[in-house]
Amino acid sequence: MKGVKGIVLLLCAACAIAKSKSDRARSARWISGKALRTIVEDYSDLADFKTLLKPILIPRMPDTPGNTQVRNYLISKLRALNWHVEEDVFQDDTPYGRKTFVNIIATQDPRKPKKMVLAAHYDSKNLTDRNGREFIGATDSAVPCAILLDMATQLNCLFEKAQGEKARDITPQIVFFDGEEAYQTWTETDSIYGARHLAAKWQQEDVLKDIEIFVLLDLIGTNDVQFHNFFSQTSNAFELLAKKEQHLRKERLLSNNNRILFNIHQSYGGGIEDDHIPFLHRSVPILHLISAPFPSVWHRMSDDAAHIDYHTTQDFNKIFRVFVASYLHLDALHNQCRRKKEEL
Repeated sequence: MKGVKGIVLLLCAACAIAKSKSDRARSARWISGKALRTIVEDYSDLADFKTLLKPILIPRMPDTPGNTQVRNYLISKLRALNWHVEEDVFQDDTPYGRKTFVNIIATQDPRKPKKMVLAAHYDSKNLTDRNGREFIGATDSAVPCAILLDMATQLNCLFEKAQGEKARDITPQIVFFDGEEAYQTWTETDSIYGARHLAAKWQQEDVLKDIEIFVLLDLIGTNDVQFHNFFSQTSNAFELLAKKEQHLRKERLLSNNNRILFNIHQSYGGGIEDDHIPFLHRSVPILHLISAPFPSVWHRMSDDAAHIDYHTTQDFNKIFRVFVASYLHLDALHNQCRRKKEEL
């Protein structure tokens, strides 16, 4: 993200998203208390989440062995769930020469015409301290990647057995971008390599119109995260997240029932430069779930495993999982997917 990964106001004209493709979260059904408790309790396991996260917590700059190791891990996990996985391989010029980048695109059911894109970047920034330690990037963006893996793992049975008009029409699609971080200074050419390439490719293939909503996760994992609405076109989707948080808090299903993560009363009125920008400029509806202000560990060596707050992260996990289930009208009670954790 640009400069200090700071907030950049985006002119409304630059994000003129077609009204016909505006967010449809208003149609997402309210999950009953019993179904909500099922999704949160029967489909949650913090130990499993930590296991999913651990292999990502390594240096993983583009075109390095660590990057390949993490990419292979992400792909293997998604293929084990029977998701259709594609690798978008390309080369681009960087301040350190020509590099190879690989985006990962995983689709739960490619036969469905519409996509709910859920995205994060899996590369880490090119930073090394005076002792030779390389930057890990736990919040930036190992934890967001693990959140998406966890969501796919925990809800996969619900995805497979989804019924109804909404379920027949739209499928979740996970995108792990490579090359989000700038090698030196954030510019139009030294940043978001994977997102720029994939947005142009999908425009050429005329598939951007199939994206109903593009949800991007970033800078998640510490106890000082907070989220705001950036785009009016997806305000209903953000409000759905906030309502799910309120519902979970009312049911006392969160670790911290006093802390508000999704603030509907404050809008930044613009945006933060990130992987969504090339899609925003092509009129794709964007929901950007990034902590603002940025976590105190941003681009510091302290953005590591030791500084992850698992209580706050698990609360986000629960809210996000219920949001996805609500948006896609998944039935947590009547499709033979409900199992106790000891049976999983």
